[in-house]
Amino acid sequence: MTVKKYKKFWAQRLPSSVTRDSAFTLIELLVVVAIIAILSGMLLPVLSKAKGAAQKVKCISQLGQLNLASQLYRDDSNGALPARTDGMTALGGRVPASWPGTLFPYFQSTNTLRCPADKANALTGIQPHPVDRVVRSYLFNGWNDHFLARMKRDYKLSALIGRSMHEQAIQEPTQTVLFGEKKDNSPALYMDFLEGFGNDIQEVEHGRHAPSKTQRSKGSSVFGFADGSVRSIKFGGSFKPLNQWATESIWRTNTAIFLIKD
Repeated sequence: MTVKKYKKFWAQRLPSSVTRDSAFTLIELLVVVAIIAILSGMLLPVLSKAKGAAQKVKCISQLGQLNLASQLYRDDSNGALPARTDGMTALGGRVPASWPGTLFPYFQSTNTLRCPADKANALTGIQPHPVDRVVRSYLFNGWNDHFLARMKRDYKLSALIGRSMHEQAIQEPTQTVLFGEKKDNSPALYMDFLEGFGNDIQEVEHGRHAPSKTQRSKGSSVFGFADGSVRSIKFGGSFKPLNQWATESIWRTNTAIFLIKD
């Protein structure tokens, strides 16, 4: 049977609706495109929100690992937290690692130091210890109000190098921040709210997990606390109405001086 006869054979046996030209018209194609566009507009925000929620969950998990690492370190150091070091200043003839390098044996993966929502961050450090140099999304409490209360006139940031904070000095561990998220362009290792009348408040990322980059004030960030818990706090909430980075009552409650920028 030739091809021509084959087509004629089946044309006689199939409904005319099947054998007619089945190509889409321009109007039909435009309707399909419009439907796809409408569905995409409905689904993309939902998918974006779900992705953001997943990134936040991952961030919470990472800070949980850092909290656990700090607890294991304290258990091995008679309750002392990692010493205050910048990872570049020599002490006793050597340069000790800062908190990332110090705690690394307990969390064991540099991926733990970067929040998945912190995608734009490519800032690396200049410290000799390799873990101190990796791209990092978190900073550590500098405890500078605690040291100020004890050092008084001798207090200055350079004098804090090598000093350790003991866990017993944290009177309210459930309401005292240990780790927080930092801005992606910030090299800060520690949150020093007494440095330069509070300029380090601007190093904290208060709205990492927000509806968009232009709506940070409607977002939140994740914080690890001294009791081992991890919580999401709305924009600026780690400082007001209670300064949860402080250990001294005078600095925990007098928060009017702190200016938090969007």
